[in-house]
Amino acid sequence: MVEVQSNIKNKDLISKRRKQIIDAASRLFFEKGFDQTTMREISRASGLTMGSLYDYVRSKDDILVLVYKDVVERFRLSIGGDEKETWEANPEDLEARLRSSMRQMYKMSKAVQLLYRESWSKRKDVHLQMREIDRTYVERLTQSLLKGQQKGRIQMKNPTATADLILLLTALPALREWSLSNIKQDEVIDTVVHFILRGLSIESRSRTSQRA
Repeated sequence: MVEVQSNIKNKDLISKRRKQIIDAASRLFFEKGFDQTTMREISRASGLTMGSLYDYVRSKDDILVLVYKDVVERFRLSIGGDEKETWEANPEDLEARLRSSMRQMYKMSKAVQLLYRESWSKRKDVHLQMREIDRTYVERLTQSLLKGQQKGRIQMKNPTATADLILLLTALPALREWSLSNIKQDEVIDTVVHFILRGLSIESRSRTSQRA
């Protein structure tokens, strides 16, 4: 996993201060844009001095990576559970996780749009760090899908390609907001979840209840 360097050794303190930095920077990036936001503004908004800020990050690019990592982690938790949790993709659990992930995507669609836009416009090393975060996320979902396949609960051709496709489809509320804005949120979620589950040879509970 990508790690942003810090001069501080206390992990709890790093986590606390970086949360302050992420919260402050996120608001500023979304309000003003990445390029228009200065480190001094982030310092003031986070309640840290400039010197203290540089103890936890080396640059504004580092902060962008931290914000991106935070957003991805929220989606990972919504679909993949705790990092130490082992779960296997089964029909009921997977459907609930997909719905949770898409609801989270609706809440954070503006953040995702900004981060994807910035990830392509920044230096190559920043983009590579963001790709590594994505790769780790895909790997975790792939392992869960494989466990489900081994138990005969789902069917798929290629686990990694399937995980990538699932993550792309659950990101539709952000990536295709302009096209989906006139469709009710629940309808979009139902359609995407049904599409994914049918692709895995799973019947959606909502569709089953409609026929009953």
